[in-house]
Amino acid sequence: MAVTNQWSLFGLDLGRVADKCRLGVNQLLWGDEAGLRNRFYPHTYTTSEGAASLDPYAKLTSTRLPSEAKLPVALIFPSDLTLTKSLHLPLEAEVDLDSAMHFEVASHSPFSSQETCSGWRVISRDDARLHIELVIAARSSLMTFCEEQGVVFGGQEDFCEVWAEADAGLVQIEGFGGQVRDTIYLNLLATHTKKVILCLIAVSLLLLLPGAMLATRAGQLQDVLATTESEAEVATSARNTLVLREDQVRAAREFFANRSLYDRWLNSLAEITPDSVYLTRLGLEGDRLTISGMAVNAAEYQTVLAASGSVVELSAPSAFTRDQRSGLERFTLTMRLAGNQ
Repeated sequence: MAVTNQWSLFGLDLGRVADKCRLGVNQLLWGDEAGLRNRFYPHTYTTSEGAASLDPYAKLTSTRLPSEAKLPVALIFPSDLTLTKSLHLPLEAEVDLDSAMHFEVASHSPFSSQETCSGWRVISRDDARLHIELVIAARSSLMTFCEEQGVVFGGQEDFCEVWAEADAGLVQIEGFGGQVRDTIYLNLLATHTKKVILCLIAVSLLLLLPGAMLATRAGQLQDVLATTESEAEVATSARNTLVLREDQVRAAREFFANRSLYDRWLNSLAEITPDSVYLTRLGLEGDRLTISGMAVNAAEYQTVLAASGSVVELSAPSAFTRDQRSGLERFTLTMRLAGNQ
């Protein structure tokens, strides 16, 4: 039965967001693009000659180093004993890549689930697709090969890594020694992260020290300023009063600068409007005028306004209607004075 994620916020699937965050961390730690794995992942010894030059991602060397005493031995499983498949999946599938690859393994493996060993690796990605190498092998063949190489199993899987040859590089078979080097790698990253954090804290303290000195100096200057202000209280009060008046004058000028000359509105409208027109409402909003009233012929009055040249953007937001009692037409017109454009 499918499990439905109930965690959401304003319609946003928080579970999906968490999956994408985990994907970003996974790409940072294990992807080739970030470079952390290539820089900090430890090398290990392999019995296959020349394997170190095959794939830098695997970090294998044919020379045993003293630091590799606690690292597992790596074996290269020959390609003629594996099934290899190149897959191209949509980029969106990387969020659920583990589930997708388990399905691919189950779909393409000719062996039973207990007999199937597999591994996969993201070779490259672009804006639209993922290039993945999938390797499938029989567990019995793999065990036989390892025993031929001198590795006897009996709880020793953690001390032997198995890598399979694929077209685009080496692919690690899951379940064989992968946790040892991964743990060392993560511990090494944690150590470097702590060092970086300590360096950042030290740099922050060095940056804050001048600020603390400046704050102390500022406190001293503040005391001097308070003494000076107390000695010049009368002058300061007069200066503040002048500044306040200046701000008030500036605000008044700005307020009246964009005000329309409403008397010119009314005079112009009175000159244009004939005696047969009665205005019942006049509304001013910024530079836009709305008038309502009654006229013997509202359309004729609208024509008179338009022909006067004193108004622009003249329009009737509603149809003219005739009043049954007075016989006059009710109208509403909106306009702007030509001089306010």
